[in-house]
Amino acid sequence: MTRDEAIGLLVRRNLAQLSEAEREVLLLDWWSIDGSDPDYEGLPDFLKMMFARTDEPDDPKRAIYDPLLKIAVKHSYTGVVNSYLKSQITLLGLDDVIEGSVEDLVACPCCRYRSLLVSAAYEICRVCFWEDDGTTEFDRLSGPNHMTLRDAKLNFQSIGAVTEDSRRHVLSDGRDRYILEK
Repeated sequence: MTRDEAIGLLVRRNLAQLSEAEREVLLLDWWSIDGSDPDYEGLPDFLKMMFARTDEPDDPKRAIYDPLLKIAVKHSYTGVVNSYLKSQITLLGLDDVIEGSVEDLVACPCCRYRSLLVSAAYEICRVCFWEDDGTTEFDRLSGPNHMTLRDAKLNFQSIGAVTEDSRRHVLSDGRDRYILEK
């Protein structure tokens, strides 16, 4: 089975399991999608018109938003290793080998997992919850993170996230999803 096929199966599973609150968060995160995103062209015209006419979706439970939610869920599998995809399709009762190259992501400065699309773009790591502001000096205060990289690394080693509060935001299986850069 190809990566794309496995991800397609997992997207359908995940979409069916999303709570209303999770749907709302994803919709708000992706509501600003536009023609610069390659997935935009595949969206239905009525949804494209809604982006232009409204600041946010009205009722996240509506099925008309499913095409956008599928893009959001699919995006969450970018850079995920094939062994993780295999473990997830096994839960669906399938026992296939996953073939295809994993997208090359950038290592998070804090946890060193390859979970970021680009460096220093204020993206938040899903493994440790570090906001990558470009800080690479261990003892320099990171404004967005309100701590030094050294403190964040120590916290990640001891509690699995940059702060106790951010533990609720990290993926519980994040270390299984991404490649650890040594």
